[in-house]
Amino acid sequence: MYARLTTFRVKPDKIGDMLRWRQENEAAIYAQPGLREWLGLLDEEGEVFVVSLFDNEQAARDSMPQVWALWEQMAPMLQGKPAARFLDVMAAQSFAPQGAASA
Repeated sequence: MYARLTTFRVKPDKIGDMLRWRQENEAAIYAQPGLREWLGLLDEEGEVFVVSLFDNEQAARDSMPQVWALWEQMAPMLQGKPAARFLDVMAAQSFAPQGAASA
């Protein structure tokens, strides 16, 4: 399993818009090939952290054209550009293969 960690900041007056946009675009978000699950976290200052879990590194990297298209739609609500990092998943018990021991 592989992860993409995305961070970005939402303009203070656009947080409600961002939450509605996310709900309206959930199908497009999950349409990323190889995406198994994602978790979006929002702090009180409008900083967002998104952990997206993929089947493998190739799927995480191959999804980037779709992600750039989604980020482009979000641009009017953001301060600056999103940043993405790609990371190995060292533990994720709920996504362990059947019969595998958790790390």
